[in-house]
Amino acid sequence: MLARGDHRPPLVTAPRTVIGYHGCSRRTAERLLSDQQFLPSTRSHDWLGVGAYFWEYAPYRALDWAVVRAAQESDEPAVIRATIRLGRCLNLMDSFHFPGLLRVYELLAGEYGGGQMLRNTERGAHFLDRLIIEAHCRANADEAPTGFQTVRGSYAEGVPIFSGSKILSKAHTQIVVRDVSCITDVSLVHFP
Repeated sequence: MLARGDHRPPLVTAPRTVIGYHGCSRRTAERLLSDQQFLPSTRSHDWLGVGAYFWEYAPYRALDWAVVRAAQESDEPAVIRATIRLGRCLNLMDSFHFPGLLRVYELLAGEYGGGQMLRNTERGAHFLDRLIIEAHCRANADEAPTGFQTVRGSYAEGVPIFSGSKILSKAHTQIVVRDVSCITDVSLVHFP
C-alpha cells in the first residue's frame, strides 16, 4: 500500500505473452516436440529458481547454450521456440517485487546467521539468488490463492562487446516457467 503523498505511476505489468527459446541437445528437442513435457531444472545454483528456462526473444543466445550443452552429451545442438504466457509473473525487470525479496533476504540472513548465508559465485552459480527467489515464491503461494507461474529477469553476462561498452556479449532476459501449462506453440528452430 502506498503512503499518503507517494505519487508512483499506476501499476504496469509485464507483457502477457513472450517468445522464449530453450537451448538443448537434439535428443532432448525430439523428446520435447513429441511429448511437450518440459522438465524443471532443480539445480541449487539456477538463479531464477526451479522451472524450465528460456531466453526471451534470443534464439542465438539459446543456440550458444545448446552448443555447450550438446557437446557435454555428445549430441548435436537444438533450439526449441515456445510461446510463454507469463501469467502471475515475478517480474524482476521492475522494482515492484524488490521490497518483498529484501524482506525474505533479511529473514533468512537472520536465520542463517553471520557467515553461513549462501553466496553467489564469480563463475555464475547463483546459490543466494535462487534461495531468496524460491523462499519468496513459497511465501507468496502461502499468502495468495496461487503462486507465481513464471519468473523473469535480466542477466548481465559476458564481456563488453567493445572497449568501454556497457553492452555485454551474453546479456539476456531469462524466464523460468514454474507452471508448464504456460508453455504453448512449441516448435524446433531452423537456423540459416
